[in-house]
Amino acid sequence: MRVALEKTCQSKAFDLSNGVSQYAWFPCQEAQQHSWNPQYWLKAYYAHPMVAAAVIIHLAADGTGYIDQTQCNITVQLVDTKEQIHSLGDWRLSCRNNPLVIPVSHDLSTAFYRTKAIVVKFRSHLVAISGVGLRSFQYFDPITISGCQSNEIYNPMGQSCVHYSCEAVDCQEPLIRNADMKCSSPGFFNGVRCTVTCNRGYVLQIHRDDDIIKTQSVSTVTMTCADGKWNKQVTCEPVDCGRPDKYHVHPAIFHFPEGTTYGKKCTFQCKEPAQLIGSNNTLICMEDGMWSFPESLCELRCPAPPPVPNAVLQTKRCNATGLKVGSFCKYKCKPGYHVPNTDKPKRRAFKRQCTEDGSWQEGACEPVTCDPLPPIFHGMYQCTNGFKFNSDCWINCNGANHTGPTTNVIRCRKDGNWTGSFRVCPQLEGRCPLPQNLSPSIRASCKNGYGIGQECELTCKDRNNNVVILPSNVTVETVMKDHWRNPPKVKSIVCTMGLKWYPLPEALHCIKGCEPFMGDNYCDAINNRAFCKYDGGDCCHSTVKTKKVIPFPMSCDIREDCACRDPNAQENSKGSRPRSLG
Repeated sequence: MRVALEKTCQSKAFDLSNGVSQYAWFPCQEAQQHSWNPQYWLKAYYAHPMVAAAVIIHLAADGTGYIDQTQCNITVQLVDTKEQIHSLGDWRLSCRNNPLVIPVSHDLSTAFYRTKAIVVKFRSHLVAISGVGLRSFQYFDPITISGCQSNEIYNPMGQSCVHYSCEAVDCQEPLIRNADMKCSSPGFFNGVRCTVTCNRGYVLQIHRDDDIIKTQSVSTVTMTCADGKWNKQVTCEPVDCGRPDKYHVHPAIFHFPEGTTYGKKCTFQCKEPAQLIGSNNTLICMEDGMWSFPESLCELRCPAPPPVPNAVLQTKRCNATGLKVGSFCKYKCKPGYHVPNTDKPKRRAFKRQCTEDGSWQEGACEPVTCDPLPPIFHGMYQCTNGFKFNSDCWINCNGANHTGPTTNVIRCRKDGNWTGSFRVCPQLEGRCPLPQNLSPSIRASCKNGYGIGQECELTCKDRNNNVVILPSNVTVETVMKDHWRNPPKVKSIVCTMGLKWYPLPEALHCIKGCEPFMGDNYCDAINNRAFCKYDGGDCCHSTVKTKKVIPFPMSCDIREDCACRDPNAQENSKGSRPRSLG
């Protein structure tokens, strides 16, 4: 702020050798002052009067000398536009505190005055002042403030006067259902505090603009009335039990006509073939958010198990219906029949169980089968029922077209053994011709000749291949492509009583054999087929010993050649119900 210095007296001379700035203001001595106690003053005028927040005095010299280090005081006064004097008191001068900043206080009960001049008084002629400034308010307009009415306050953001009432505004009574409320005073006055506690079975929710911003785990909260509004908007909502766990009542279907909140009821209906045990099929949502304990239950029962062909039921109670889940019924196959696909051959006893879906596990008995007859007799015998139990097989040695058995007869017994063995017809003579129609890839070695009953050993020219029997409509390429095909291996052919080679030479082929590394925990792509027992189980997580499939080579695709192909592996039999074998 630019100032003008009032010259009412002559400035005192001084010596520049003292180091005082030549631009410093020098005081004037007041008239009628004794020379032994002089008083000096400076008066600075401002072109634009303002409401002062502070006075800033820049010192050129603080009045101390080389010999006398006594600090001097100054008196500062403000002159407003109405020529009124406002004293700011006495202040100690020091070059260590330069510039000297003197705060200006205002009486908020009266209008702010605007300063047009500053008067500085002191008693030492060694004091020199280089500048006097005013600091005004930055964030609000003092002139506007001084114009605010008694019922208005100044808004710094809008820089204007706004209406304000100091009268407290009461809050409306909060209407909170399902809760208990206790307040610090009978009325809902400004500043009153009310504690809200939700009833049992209800949870506290805090709202803002119709949105739930927080759900409290506790049921108590305190609200305060301020300026006619509550600082929180709360409600007490019923606990939601949600849908019951499926094992709360199993197996059942639940119905919620009233909803799933506290105090509501739901009903359940047993799934077929489960039966309701009890009379009350209703549940109630409790205050802890859990459904009530069922007074009835759904119990799965199985009907009487259906009969198993060629088997006898051993458990008498299984003739009745309504058997509980988990119940077992024992069976025994009739003589000449056995349980199929078991580790124990010719096993006859087995069990069936009532499962969780109310049905019975499967069970079966199949006829006992005797071993195939020696290949030397192939094409020369007849049987009543193949190689199954009680089947009769015979050979016609006289060459007549007999339709019934002759003396050369054997029968398949219930223990799976034949009653005897065939004998070569004594009158038969001759030998088989050289093996014809053999694949060029097969080599035959007939060391004992070509007579009846003599064998020729077969090998593939490629030692890594095996001789197998293939149907006429299946090629070697098809076998290698379809991993599930498992053609039987053949080591030799036999000259039969009919003077023919068996198996037929034209049905024999060489296919790629199995690598010797089966069951080594590495999935070999070439062995991943039924013919090689799916590499000994190395290509499936459920069958490999390490429970981790490692392709070999590493480039082998686990979705193609090194995939889990074994149909009996757990990965490929999900959803199938295993047969109970007791």
